[in-house]
Amino acid sequence: MIISNAFPMNLSSQLLLHFLSPNFYSTPLNPQETRLMINTSEVQQRLHRAYKMMLKFFGVKLMGEYGEDTDTEVIEVERAENFASRFENLTTNPHNNLRITRILLNLGELGAEEYQAPLVRFFLKEILIKNKLPRMKKSVMNFFIPAVRDSQERQDLLFFAWRYYFPKEEFIWGNHGELARYKVKPVLAALLPAPLSEWTPVYSEKEKKWLSEEQGGYGEGGWFQLKNGQIVLPATLAPEIVRMLHASTHGGREMMEQQLEPHFYVPGLSVICKAIAQQCMTCAKNNPRTGPSQPPGKQPIGLS
Repeated sequence: MIISNAFPMNLSSQLLLHFLSPNFYSTPLNPQETRLMINTSEVQQRLHRAYKMMLKFFGVKLMGEYGEDTDTEVIEVERAENFASRFENLTTNPHNNLRITRILLNLGELGAEEYQAPLVRFFLKEILIKNKLPRMKKSVMNFFIPAVRDSQERQDLLFFAWRYYFPKEEFIWGNHGELARYKVKPVLAALLPAPLSEWTPVYSEKEKKWLSEEQGGYGEGGWFQLKNGQIVLPATLAPEIVRMLHASTHGGREMMEQQLEPHFYVPGLSVICKAIAQQCMTCAKNNPRTGPSQPPGKQPIGLS
């Protein structure tokens, strides 16, 4: 299942794609063969390695590569170093959307369902929030999301798509009224070492002025909640809460953003998450290749 590292990356990835996703002339796996592949650890390890190799072809990387912890229960997908050229390739050659659909379907068939939703969420963010990959938009809605086997994950992805889709009136993949009332599976409360009530929100005068112009209102504990349900974190408190979240998961920037965005509005969230992840000594110890970054400002220069 794994092509030798001597093969060029693009060639080996395409061979793997065709091996895992053959055409209609190929003999389908029977149920016994499928169960054997799911229950054989060596096959699962090779599938994991093959999946990471195929992701590189699309300019994406699975966290766990390049020295990070591969045993983490939280799976994270983010841009690879070659994303610019590969994203251009995806836009120029939309037939690759079919390949991604095949990958997602195979992950479900071969016992690796946990990898489906993180990849789909990654592409949703790139398309709907970062305005990249314009020729993938229909595929992610019509094929990527339906390929996710876990019904809860599938509903969460549909809600995420509806929330960021523009223009809203062109969203045809669900009932708008039901989506407006949908509640995402609560995951943040279990991750934070202390409940939100342990903090006291103190909004600056500038923040109060901005909030007075927003739709929403102050709720229990003095927290301001926007109309979309997000709780606004004061700028002075946001880094502390993000740091507490990171201490319980040691996830990277992308993962923390995905966990926080449905629940909180945090100005500069991406910058805060990146800084905290880079300055974590535990992450630096387990991932020496990147290490911690120095905090902003002038740093003392010691004698060498």
